Amino acid sequence: MVQVDVFWAYGIGASLAMASGLQLRRVSKPMETKYFIATLLVLALIWAPTGMLLLLRNTSWETMQVAENIAAMPHWLVLGFGITNITQGILGFWVGAHLVRSGKLYLAHLNWMVGYFGMFFILVYGWDGLGFDRFFYDRDMHGAAAWSPGKGATMATLWSSIGQFLTSSVAMTLYVDGVFLVPALVVTMMPWMHEGMQQIGMPAAKRPSSARMTYGYLFGVFALCLGSAIFCAVVVNYVGQMMGVGPHVARALGQIPANTTSHVLSYLIGLPLSLGVLLVTVLSPKGLLMTHMARQMPSVFGDLPSVHGRKGIKNDMHLAR
Repeated sequence: MVQVDVFWAYGIGASLAMASGLQLRRVSKPMETKYFIATLLVLALIWAPTGMLLLLRNTSWETMQVAENIAAMPHWLVLGFGITNITQGILGFWVGAHLVRSGKLYLAHLNWMVGYFGMFFILVYGWDGLGFDRFFYDRDMHGAAAWSPGKGATMATLWSSIGQFLTSSVAMTLYVDGVFLVPALVVTMMPWMHEGMQQIGMPAAKRPSSARMTYGYLFGVFALCLGSAIFCAVVVNYVGQMMGVGPHVARALGQIPANTTSHVLSYLIGLPLSLGVLLVTVLSPKGLLMTHMARQMPSVFGDLPSVHGRKGIKNDMHLAR
């Protein structure tokens, strides 16, 4: 989606920097390496085209029900969408490379997770509390009728809406995109991780399989990032309700006052509060779920104490032992 792809692109670029982290720690110019060139190719030849396919085929859904069709979108926005799908990925890689070269591998992991968190939070909650309502509405399934609040999914109709969405035209396009995107990420990231382990001399017996590392990455995406986004959405929602924001569907339909100030404050209060809780619990270096992910990808968690001992790993020689 246009509103979330800037975060997703950032997460992809940052993920590729994380996967090549052990190699990037050894170079002085990470933006001149084969890893950055491969990242550019993934972004330009696979990621950006999949986004454009969705924009052309399912414009209303891709814009979170804001634009009726591609003709309704300003030219600058279409161009910006294509450009930022690449530039945000470059930014994610650059920040990730800087972090791994500084030895801050834990922060390099949080870096790619920030991208996925931002994407999921907008999908789940959005700017008006109706993110998942917009997400689960496909105009092709409703006679091309425009979305209105409550038509896509509410908590009462969530499961039935998910079931219908899985066979929608939007879902079919997403499946096609996934066939191109997911294998490209796997065949790029996993060899880089194995290459890094080999370069530092990690014994073969200690190297996790590609399947195990793929599981670890997907666990981070869906269990940690999506789970964190859902938790934050719940907290922001309840903060808003305590401040008198009211039901989002009713507010969007004009049935109750908008209460915009309280709605904005619910984000400013709820997001820092919920993220703070997450950072000292499941997302901390010793958090149960973070530790579980780290154990599936130990080669790229070089400074995480819960995987490599109390002091963590400070250099490649220690990591190879």
